[in-house]
Formats: sequence, structure tokens, C-alpha cells
Amino acid sequence: MENLFTLVKESRVNEYALATLIEQFEPKIKKVSTFTSVSNREDLEQELKQKLILCIRNYEMNSVPGFFEYKNNSEVNG
Repeated sequence: MENLFTLVKESRVNEYALATLIEQFEPKIKKVSTFTSVSNREDLEQELKQKLILCIRNYEMNSVPGFFEYKNNSEVNG
């Protein structure tokens, strides 16, 4: 199983990586959909998957700070 970071990075050019990411989030999507009526569950699951794909596609990999950069920023910003 590949890690989340690698899959997000690869999903921009590899549909298999994107499908793997969706599969990994499938249990959470199913669980969340139980909080709505049965008649709306399928629609909600589809909307959540679309939102997940949008977030993955728009996520800027270079904007994620490293540990020490995060630590330094949090110390400066208090």
C-alpha cells in the first residue's frame, strides 16, 4: 500500500493512483453517508467523491511546509 502523499502526487498523471485514493476513503464516505436519509445516501457519496477528486487535483504539493519550517513558523507566530 502506497502512502497518501505519494498517491496524491501520482494522481495528477495516473488514474490508477486516483482510484486507489478514492478506495482508501470509501469506508469514511460510507460512514458519513449514514448520517443522511437513505434516499440521499447515493447522491451524498457521489458528491463527496467529486469533492475529494477536486481537492486532490487542486492540492498544491509544493506549499506543504517541512517539519522544521512548520516549527519555525509556529514559533514566530506564537
